[in-house]
Amino acid sequence: MRVLVVSNLYPPDVMGGYELGCRQAVDALIARGHEVRVLTTIPRKPAPGVPHVRRTLRLTDIWDSYQFRHAAPVSAHLGQHESHRINAANVHALLAEIDEFRPDVAYPWMLAGVGGLGLMAAIQHKGIPWCWHLMDDVPKLLCMAAGRLVPSLARSLGRDLAGRFLACSRQLVDEVEAAGIRLPGPVEVVPNWVEHVDGPVRQSYLQDGILRICTAAGRLERKADKGIDLLIEAAALMRSVGRENFVVDIFGPPIDGDFEAMIRALDLTRHVRLMGPRLQAELSTLYADYDLFAFPTRPREPFGFAPLEAAAAGCVPVATQACGLSEWLVHGVHLLKAPRTTAAFASTFVDVMTSRIDIASIGRRVAKVVRRDFSLDAILPRIESALSAAADEGIRPRGSSADAYRLAMLAEKLTRVMVPASLSA
Repeated sequence: MRVLVVSNLYPPDVMGGYELGCRQAVDALIARGHEVRVLTTIPRKPAPGVPHVRRTLRLTDIWDSYQFRHAAPVSAHLGQHESHRINAANVHALLAEIDEFRPDVAYPWMLAGVGGLGLMAAIQHKGIPWCWHLMDDVPKLLCMAAGRLVPSLARSLGRDLAGRFLACSRQLVDEVEAAGIRLPGPVEVVPNWVEHVDGPVRQSYLQDGILRICTAAGRLERKADKGIDLLIEAAALMRSVGRENFVVDIFGPPIDGDFEAMIRALDLTRHVRLMGPRLQAELSTLYADYDLFAFPTRPREPFGFAPLEAAAAGCVPVATQACGLSEWLVHGVHLLKAPRTTAAFASTFVDVMTSRIDIASIGRRVAKVVRRDFSLDAILPRIESALSAAADEGIRPRGSSADAYRLAMLAEKLTRVMVPASLSA
């Protein structure tokens, strides 16, 4: 198949697991003999040229909290519209790739920051079948304005688009649909995966009587809501009840100094360490040195790659009771689940330290299951099948590239007129 992948970011330009998963799927599809082209944004830092990757889209970086926190209201609203709904320049770039590459199927990924709804409309306008891979609530996000869902956009998405979806968890699908968005097409739930499953597996636990805990995040900041502050507080609670034989290593780029200050204020510098960012391949090796992977993330977390990669190395995830990962693995068999509270996570860690939980047997089981059932080699046939089914269904073209670009330009101009008018009303 000729597959056109569309993603807001693409490695080495990354923000988290979503774009890393995209790169892994692309490489695997190419290895299976498919012709794949990736359309993504101009990188935020220099990136090496890759023949099948076209970095021509423009990114509206709505994640730049400083820029959008200090922007005038009209600029912030226009930036969100450009990010979520329409960027005519990006529509033009997409249409050029479609006309040159002539894909059998489009394979969209994360579309925030690039005018996602406009890109999906252009794909459908040109009659390109599509299969959208969801690892977050992207359809819902694209229909948001000023923190609220726009009902007319939600209805239009469900009514006017027609394609297929892959979603990493049932919880994610339920969240999107609970917001009032009907996903317009077959939806298959396909879990996240681990790319490489041939590294070392932890053989012994609590070496020297020390519990070694790790966690990793694409961005270490409070607003990401990954529970890093909860983990630090759990470490402080463990010390307050006389537990000293543990260490918590936190991997990821610190966006601000909040967590470092918190560690110092709680006198945890001997127990909690900020390790900085690591490449994904390096982390996959390091996980075999840890007993537990702490994942006190927000309950709506769609899945997460890092705890699965840790599990493949025998490092047992301790996850929030209600998150996407938890629906795939069984408590006490493959992982440990806990309510998202400081006390619950601290109690779980103490139970492991005191051998009330047999961490070794859980670690052996989860490593075996993840390497067998959650490897990319096991998941890829399901991705291929969904792409093939979409390509076979086909869509009737609605018009030419010139027509689609004119419509995009008109929509963009209307937005620039209507948004300031609505704010001044």
